Amino acid sequence: MKTRVISGTVIGILLVGAYCLMFTPVIDLLFSALAAAACYEIINVAGVKNMVLRVIAIVFAGLIPMGLVYIPSVQILEVIVVCYVILLVVLTVANFSKTTITFPELAVTVYASMIIPAAFATIGLISDMYLKYPAFISKADCRLLLWITVATALFTDVFAYFVGVKFGKHKMAPNLSPKKSVEGAVGGVVCVLVFMLICLLLFEKVIVKESFFMPVWFYCITVVFISITSMFGDLMASLIKRYYGVKDYSNLIPGHGGIMDRFDSVLLASPTMFVLITIYGMVVGAV
Repeated sequence: MKTRVISGTVIGILLVGAYCLMFTPVIDLLFSALAAAACYEIINVAGVKNMVLRVIAIVFAGLIPMGLVYIPSVQILEVIVVCYVILLVVLTVANFSKTTITFPELAVTVYASMIIPAAFATIGLISDMYLKYPAFISKADCRLLLWITVATALFTDVFAYFVGVKFGKHKMAPNLSPKKSVEGAVGGVVCVLVFMLICLLLFEKVIVKESFFMPVWFYCITVVFISITSMFGDLMASLIKRYYGVKDYSNLIPGHGGIMDRFDSVLLASPTMFVLITIYGMVVGAV
């Protein structure tokens, strides 16, 4: 427990530091590093042995979050991604090294080096929403957006655990996560919604003393959606671990496991927030 608390405190300090520097490249570099680490953990758990494939995948995973934020042309990014996929197929079929690449290894490498980093990249995209919709989203709004995204995902898990321990009777996904219950999931969503409404009140009345750009009803919908998808992100990470028969993705964070163990719930919460804000911006912009 002592080790868990110490490592958790260190992670918290790093995240707070990145949060304070969210309008600088620091936050993008942080999540690029996390994406690369997460890619390493997944392909390691999956038993991908080909070293060339591993190195290329990890490097690409680390570049994706930076590319989505800083490459100005979508066409350039599309070409890079297509070239990367072609390279993976050539490596698999041509077998330049002594270590054969199987199709399952290719599939899990694509997932680890493209889908996971793209999810991390949406965190940087959320922090830059004030540039995309300057008419109604401010930098202060983006700070709250990022807080909502990460805190909702993390606190949903915390609240669901305590509610589940007290009231949990019906298993939510016994084959993936036996300890999670339906009662815990519902309690997690309700408790995090109340908590986030308090955060909104503090934001508007104490911290920035101005109204958030979202109406309260859409704010509540957003928090609920993020809370629910964060649980699915957690279960998806558990599915991979159960399939490969491991308890944790790595020992990178003492007492917590790996990057995927700690940030699994954020990996669906962040894209969900990005989509919801984009839809909101399109609707408001069209009115």
